[in-house]
Parts: sequence; structure tokens; C-alpha cells
Amino acid sequence: METITNFRDLGGLTNRQGQTILPKKLLRSGELSRISPHDQEQLITAYQLAKIVDLRSLEEVSERPDKVFNNIDYVHIDIFQNITDEGASLGDFIKIGSAERAREYMHEIYHTMTINPGAQVGFSKMIEAALSVSEKNSFLFHCFAGKDRTGVSAALLLEILDIPQSIIYQDYLETNTLRVKENQEIIQLAKDNGASKEVTDALDVALNVETEFLDTFYQTVANEFGSMDNYLTNTLHISKSMQKDLRTLLLD
Repeated sequence: METITNFRDLGGLTNRQGQTILPKKLLRSGELSRISPHDQEQLITAYQLAKIVDLRSLEEVSERPDKVFNNIDYVHIDIFQNITDEGASLGDFIKIGSAERAREYMHEIYHTMTINPGAQVGFSKMIEAALSVSEKNSFLFHCFAGKDRTGVSAALLLEILDIPQSIIYQDYLETNTLRVKENQEIIQLAKDNGASKEVTDALDVALNVETEFLDTFYQTVANEFGSMDNYLTNTLHISKSMQKDLRTLLLD
């Protein structure tokens, strides 16, 4: 998918029981604002795409709306809707202007995404949306860059599917390989507009992922909720039967 940043099919990942995620069922990416007609057609015909979940803010959606897909269900879930202290726009990181502070800010974002009730509702709706797709179709979820809100969403879905954490981390870090071109373009544009090295260093942190960011998510779950099982079942209200249904739907 040349015109979808950070796109990948999670099919083929193997869980602890030796089951694999079915191909062309569970898709993650960055925003779909610049997708070409060819890639749209590929998603419709080759992937049988049925539902898109957009995790971006209203402002992001307004500025760069996804291309319209005919006959495909589009669901907007603003993960940051009720989070007033943190945002994940590039403008936020330009204001920070320091790699060290940007890194601290990323940890704050992951911590807040995990404990904020509004974000929790958003993640619950995202999982419920995945469950609503038929066995013949695929489900795509995305944010702006496809790395943080999408990264946590992917981790939650893969945890339900009993994928080992080592594999979840490998998928998470794949963002840094898949976003090289786009990140270089953004940083070069900032330089062309007079950004200092401190600002571009902050942007470099913002545009990539680090193992420690996902560590913050997992550590927050453990510290605040006891376990991932408690978090999924008691906080996100994804029942055991719902989790079983998701495994039935997505695993071979």
C-alpha cells in the first residue's frame, strides 16, 4: 500500500497455542487522507474491507479527512476526546522543542491513554467494532501516524488473541521501519521552515516509537489495574465471551 502510511496486515502472527491470525482480517495503519484510488480498490477487493475505525481527534479528521469508501462502515472514535492536558499533534512537539521533554511527554501520553476513562471507553468501542465485522471481511483501525493510539489498540487486540508480548513489541517497533520516508519528509519540511535542531530532535521522537513507550502502557496496566486480564475484563468491559468470540473470528 504505497499511499497508506504505516500499513500492515496482522495476519500470520502466532499465539501461545500455535494458532495464527487469519490474513486480511486485522489491519492497522496511519490516516487514509492520501490513499490512491488503486489502494482503495485493493482494500475493497483484495481485503474485503468492511469497517474503518478512525482514532484521531475531531480537529485531525477535519483537517485531513479520510477518503470516502463507498459501502464501508466508517467509525470515528476520538481517543483523546476527554484528555485536555495531552495531545499528540506535531504542533505539540514543536512547542516542546526538546528531545528529552518530548520523550517525557510520550510517556505521559501512554500513561494517560491507559487510565483516562474517556480513552478507555474509546478502546472498548474499538474492540467492539472489530467484533462486529463478519468472518468474510476485514477491519482497519488507524490514527494519524498509526503508532500510538493505533499501537495501544493493536496491543489490546493482540493480547486478547493471546499473542506473546515479544511479538506484540516486534509489531509495535515495525512502525520505525515503515515510516522512514514520511518522517524524513516531515522533518525536512520543518527544517525548511526554519526549525532549530532542538525542534527537529523533538519531532524525531514524536514520529517514532520506542520500546519504553509501550513499557509505560504495560507498567501502568499492572500498577493501576493489577493485570491485563483485569484491565480488559473489568475496566474496558470486554467480557470473557467477547474475547472468546474475537479469537474465534480472527484465529485459525
